[in-house]
Amino acid sequence: MFNMEEKIFGSYRKRLLDQKMPHGKKAVLLAATDLFAKQGYNGTPTTQIAESAGVSQATIFKYFKTKQDLLTTILQPMIEELLPLYRDDFLAELEQYDTLPELIHFLVQDRYRFLTANSEVVMILLNEAFTNETIRTMVYKVFNESLPSFFTLLHQKMMSQVRADLDTTTVIRTIIGQLGFYFIQQQLAPNIPTEPNRDLAIIEGEILRAIQK
Repeated sequence: MFNMEEKIFGSYRKRLLDQKMPHGKKAVLLAATDLFAKQGYNGTPTTQIAESAGVSQATIFKYFKTKQDLLTTILQPMIEELLPLYRDDFLAELEQYDTLPELIHFLVQDRYRFLTANSEVVMILLNEAFTNETIRTMVYKVFNESLPSFFTLLHQKMMSQVRADLDTTTVIRTIIGQLGFYFIQQQLAPNIPTEPNRDLAIIEGEILRAIQK
């Protein structure tokens, strides 16, 4: 069975920390990522970003023409570079599993690891994809390129073991709904106690009961 601890994701934050760039620019990107994730893009003024980064507003606009440019600079590497890499790695690993319990275990553990490793950028994407046309277009392009191969592989692997009245879309929606709600709960209500190992095992069981023949 897949062991969550064996898979190491390079998070967006680690990627940013490892990049060579002026200290002020990196500080702005890190501060903006944190604040946009917690407060939303529209709820975060550049004055607050500057204060959190320990720089002046002039420094922000030295490196980024506009606040929208700052947001795009944060999200573009995740959408155009990291998401395709994660997708290819994910699909290659998914090929290793055949039984429905193994597949569900891998899907839940792997995607939870991805979500938590990149929680800040994921929350920004969730907030902005519905309201920001530029970001929505970028996300749509990647999803449009990724979903067909994902649907095809899941259909091949899972559907012979799934209830006959369910189609692939419904199965994927069930998995995303269970895992997505848990992740968002952790982000928006961090004071509610969670035990990921136990909780994820429960989620896997609920998904299996809902879809298995």
